[in-house]
Amino acid sequence: MKRALLAVLLLLALAPGAHALEVGFNQGWVIHKWGRDLSTDFDPADWRRLLRRTREAGGTVLRVWLCEGLAKEGVVWDGTRPLGTDPAFERNVQTLIDLARAERVRLFWTLFDGNWPASWPRGGVEHWRHYNVLSNKYGEGDLFKARVLGPLVDLMEASPDVTWGLDLMNEVQGSVKTWMWSDGWRGARRWVADWTAFTHARAPGVRVTASSGHHTSADDILAGRFDGLGLDFYDLHVYADDGRIPRGDALARYARARRRPLVLGEFGQKSTRNDPALQARVTRAFLQDAARLRFRAALAWRLEDFQSNGRHFSFFEEDGTPRPAVGITRALGR
Repeated sequence: MKRALLAVLLLLALAPGAHALEVGFNQGWVIHKWGRDLSTDFDPADWRRLLRRTREAGGTVLRVWLCEGLAKEGVVWDGTRPLGTDPAFERNVQTLIDLARAERVRLFWTLFDGNWPASWPRGGVEHWRHYNVLSNKYGEGDLFKARVLGPLVDLMEASPDVTWGLDLMNEVQGSVKTWMWSDGWRGARRWVADWTAFTHARAPGVRVTASSGHHTSADDILAGRFDGLGLDFYDLHVYADDGRIPRGDALARYARARRRPLVLGEFGQKSTRNDPALQARVTRAFLQDAARLRFRAALAWRLEDFQSNGRHFSFFEEDGTPRPAVGITRALGR
């Protein structure tokens, strides 16, 4: 039965007119090492395993978060002023680039997470760091660009064979909703445009986006909130048990008219049920819909997740056994 299913999927993927979709994984961070995986708890073996599993699952792209966590991993601060990056952090980023080259996987970097969890304090130094950098209060956004973003994009520009792209912020809506810009979307658009221009000037070969998430990901793109900012492609995140991209046909027409590629930068099931069969069905549906709509790429959330609240997303069991969804990504990826 499994062989028959995979044969059918391969026929669909290779049928005349089928779009060659690049498949990858949005891992974010090493499980149990959030905010430490590229700094104090860096272990090349962790990343080598993730890169190899990306290839084993038919993927060519791995999405990795950089300045993650409450403290913004890798950044050295003086209060709210960014002084630069920890030299060990930069060395570890370079090591990851070298590992990715050896494993023939390209890296899609994410600089910031836009989401501010309810458990994180408001009004503390970490909150004001985030706000000040995004709003450029006291010039701290300009300092961050020069001292942190600049050296990181230099590494990306120096490795065009490995660098797939840069997402300035995972799910911009998260910071809009928590008023990290006092003027909401207007401030968010100003920030994205400014940091995109900086990246393009410093690293012309690096493709830049800012991802659209939450339940309004498609609507916000269609509303033009990501237009006129210099972005190289649209990136939306979707979770749904039917595996359909919301307003997909409208998105495809919209992106085509603006000559911007579409990327499904994060996708998965909405149900929290740990059900490998459901995961496989959802994965197949999303990849087929993305290919039908001529998306450039689709990245599943996620290769590994052994936490109680995320195990249903994992494409591999804790002992390394691939789940059925791995067969789907192998069949439908290129």
